[in-house]
Amino acid sequence: MSTPPDPADAVAAWRALVQQRIAGRPWIATSDMLVGAAAQAQVLLDLGASRVLAIGGARGAGALPDPQVIPQIELGTGGTDMMGVIRAAEAALADVPPAVQAQVDGFDPAGEAQVVAALFSSGAPVAGRKVYGARPASWQALEDKVTVDALWDAAGVERAPAVVVAAEPAALAAAAAALDGGRGTVWAGDAREGFNGGASYVRWVRSDADAVEATAFFGPRCDRVRVMPFLTGVPCSIHGIVLPDTVLALRPCEMLVFQVPGQSRFAYAGAGTFWDPPAADREAMRAAVRRVGAHLRATVGYRGVFTLDGVMTPAGFRPTELNPRYGAALGILAAALPGMPLYLLHLALVEGEPLGPDAADLEALLVTTADRHRRGSGHQLLQKKITESETLTLVRTDTGWRVAHDGEAAHATLMLGPNPLGGFLRATLDPVATPVGPSAAPRLAEVFAFADHHWALGLGPLAPSEGAE
Repeated sequence: MSTPPDPADAVAAWRALVQQRIAGRPWIATSDMLVGAAAQAQVLLDLGASRVLAIGGARGAGALPDPQVIPQIELGTGGTDMMGVIRAAEAALADVPPAVQAQVDGFDPAGEAQVVAALFSSGAPVAGRKVYGARPASWQALEDKVTVDALWDAAGVERAPAVVVAAEPAALAAAAAALDGGRGTVWAGDAREGFNGGASYVRWVRSDADAVEATAFFGPRCDRVRVMPFLTGVPCSIHGIVLPDTVLALRPCEMLVFQVPGQSRFAYAGAGTFWDPPAADREAMRAAVRRVGAHLRATVGYRGVFTLDGVMTPAGFRPTELNPRYGAALGILAAALPGMPLYLLHLALVEGEPLGPDAADLEALLVTTADRHRRGSGHQLLQKKITESETLTLVRTDTGWRVAHDGEAAHATLMLGPNPLGGFLRATLDPVATPVGPSAAPRLAEVFAFADHHWALGLGPLAPSEGAE
C-alpha cells in the first residue's frame, strides 16, 4: 500500500474528477426514503449539477431541504417490513404514476437528466431517465446467498461447510441435523423475490420451534435455502474496489448485529470501525477480497465496489455472503473523509469510466484515514408510530447512560423520526468516547436500551450477536 497523499488535497482532487461528470447537467436522485434522496441531490448540487430533483418512496426520518432549492416528490409507498419498504419504493420508481411523470418531464423537458439511485437499486429507468451506474443483471445475480459457496471455492477463499436444499421441512431438518456443531444452524434464503439484505432472510435455528418458524417463513418466499453451522465470533465485512488492472482492499468493518431474545431472527443495525481484528486476520481478509475481486473481474467483467460479509471466528474469517454493490458500511469509511464523493466514484467505475492514473492511491487514502478516524452507528425500525423527528445527546457514566447536560460533550447521539413501518431510531457513537479495539456492539445495545426506555419505543432487549450473516 502506497503512502497516502494529504487527505484534504486528495479529496479535492477526487471531487474535481467527479465534478467533470456531474457539473452542468440536470440530475435526479432517488431512494426508498425522500430524506436520503434529498441528501444525495445536495451532493450533486454541490458538485455543480445545473439543477436537481429528489424522489423518494416515503418521507423518512430527518430534515428535508428547502424545496425551492431541491424540488422533492414523495411517492407515498409503504410496506410491512424492511424489504417490503425497499421493494415497494423500487416498484413505484420503475413505474411512476402520470402525475409524477409530468413533474419529472417539467423538471427535465429535454430528457437529458440521469438518475443517481440507491445502492440497492435494480437500475430500472425512472420516468424514462437512465440510471447512472446501473449494475448488469449478471452482477446482481451474484448476491443470491444460495450460490455464493461456489464462488468462494473458485476464488480460493476458505469457508465454513454449507449445503443448499429445497425450502421444505424434511430437507431443511436433515441439513440442520447434519451441520449443527452444537450451537444450531443459520439458514439463508435465496433471491427468488429479489434482493434481500439486512439479515431479513436469515434465521438462527436452535430448536424444533425455531425450525418450524423458519420453515414457515422461507416456504412461501424462497425455492432454496442455504444451511450452515452457526459461527461464533464477530460479524464483520470488508470492501473491495475492482479497477481495470487491480483490486483495492479496504479495512474490515464490524457489522453491528443483534440477537432478539426468544426469536430466531437477527436484528441488523449498522456498521462501525471501532473494532480491530488481529493483524494477521485483517491481512487475510484483505487478501481474500483481492482474490474475489480478481475472480469477479475475470468472470463477469466486474467494476466498482463489492463487499464480503462474514464472521471473524477463532479460526479466522469465514465469509457468508457477497454483496456485488456499494456496501452501506462504506459510508462509515467515507465519513472519515468529509466531502469525498465515493459513491459517485463507484458509479463512474460501473459505467466504465476511467478514474485516472492515481486510482491505486485511493486504497492507501481510505485505509489510512479510516484507521485514524473511527466511526460507528446503528439503527432500528420501530413499530411505534413516530410523526416528528427528535435528536438527543447522551453521556455514559459509571451507572449507565443519561441525557447530556447543556454544553456537555456527548458520548452518543440519538435521532428518532418517522418511517413507513412506524418509526426509525439511529444511534451514533462518539468517536472520541468509544474505545478502539473491542466490539462496539455491547455499547450500542446499551444506547438502544436507553432510547427504548426513554421514549417507550417497544423495541425490546437486543443482545450482541456472537456471529451472524
